[in-house]
Amino acid sequence: MKFTEISGIDVEPGALTEWRPWCGPDGSRWRTDERPPSYIQEEHVRNRLAGQREGRASPSWLATVFDLPGRLDPEAFRTALLTWIDQHETLRSGLRVDGDHISRFTLDKGEADLRGAPVGEYSSGAELAERIEAFFDLETDPLAWPSYGCATISRAGSTTVCLGFDHSNVDGYSILLIAQEIRWLYAAAVVGSQPDPTDVGSYIDFSHIERAGAAEVGADHAAVVRWRDFLVENGWKLPEFPVPSYLGGDTRTESPGCVVHGDSGDSGDDPCDGLCDEIPVPQYSGDELILDADQASAFDAACRGNGGSPLAGILTCLGIAGRESLDQDEFRALTIFHTRNHPKWARSLGWYVGLAPVHFPVAGPDTFPKVMLGAKDAVKAAKPLSEVPFARVVELLGAQLEPRFVVSYVDMRLTPGARYWKEWRMHTLRSRSHHPHEVYLWINRGFDGTRLSFRYPAIGHRASATRLYIDRAAAEMRRVAAGGDLTESPRPAAGVPPVAVDMEAASC
Repeated sequence: MKFTEISGIDVEPGALTEWRPWCGPDGSRWRTDERPPSYIQEEHVRNRLAGQREGRASPSWLATVFDLPGRLDPEAFRTALLTWIDQHETLRSGLRVDGDHISRFTLDKGEADLRGAPVGEYSSGAELAERIEAFFDLETDPLAWPSYGCATISRAGSTTVCLGFDHSNVDGYSILLIAQEIRWLYAAAVVGSQPDPTDVGSYIDFSHIERAGAAEVGADHAAVVRWRDFLVENGWKLPEFPVPSYLGGDTRTESPGCVVHGDSGDSGDDPCDGLCDEIPVPQYSGDELILDADQASAFDAACRGNGGSPLAGILTCLGIAGRESLDQDEFRALTIFHTRNHPKWARSLGWYVGLAPVHFPVAGPDTFPKVMLGAKDAVKAAKPLSEVPFARVVELLGAQLEPRFVVSYVDMRLTPGARYWKEWRMHTLRSRSHHPHEVYLWINRGFDGTRLSFRYPAIGHRASATRLYIDRAAAEMRRVAAGGDLTESPRPAAGVPPVAVDMEAASC
């Protein structure tokens, strides 16, 4: 299953209808909700406001696309969607900005309504995709309610459902849960049955609990101390994707990401000694199958057979790719862990993620098993750090820090409905992005194998370096899957880009 932009999938033509939740003509159904936004929601909203002030605000949405059988039954679909909205309180809640304060307002169950607006018949899948993308761009404003929208494309044999959400509503795992739940609710509505409601926790309750716990975290908390140590070692900056000098970059001074900090450590470095270039740059986005099903199983077995996990093995291959293609002595990045730390959050829609730094040595000529020992320890050390909200850490350190190089791994095979995603023609989508420096890598394990989804700046030296890096990392993963030891490779000569092994095979 792909995780990419809408331009990366085939949208079958048909009759388009746009669906919008509605709360009545006068807003009287809303109630003030004392439960605060989560830390990550507040940070997201404040970033959006800053972007608007600076003229660089852009959509940040996630979406899912999947099929229902036959031509759409509009009333059954309306019933299914309203039942689903009732089950997930975050979809009935919004955030309001008043000066420097962000407050919440919420609808009770049964108070949301849904309106469908027929748009017309489309014969071009490309034009239809453009229309849906523009619809999501417009409807997913985190400063409005609803900050999500739905589109259906109906035809004689099937109906495609497209649901897009501002990131404040969902994380990547939430997006995976939606197809099965709505298909189940729709099937029940078509025959007039009333399914038992799904027992899921409320993300708004989670936000309240998270805030209360984070308030107990001080500057001397172990996680905050370790974050501080990591930042001091990294010059009070978060890791950035490295661009070595032989590709036109200078990792010592090219770095943007200007950091402002107060009483935040003993580093004598000027955190703004680099060039702070914030000109928006289009990002290139893609999704590639890097290991087929058999290779993915062999890779997982090799990782566990050497005392690690698939995540540790993937980080190891990324680290070795950095050594071989970018002349790196160590691997430094941020990684994502889920915060669904109780069964009641397991099927809840929300943004249940935490960030943590990972770093370990990769100096040659160490082979995969030896490098993975450091990667395994780095993952083990990182997990507890992710349990303290990143925004709370930033607050306590008095810093302004923006994630730039982020790696995520999800094994999707145990997700409800995963066996049927191919049959349902399910895809997950993200909005277009503009950023001069961000590099995001999402590695996802499915029944068809392991896929690498990515986005990175589409122009400049960082683009060529990232492409080289991705190809080399994929080659390393295939080599591990094949059971071969990694060869010892000399460092690249000054000014000469190294040759990536299996480069042609890795480009797909």
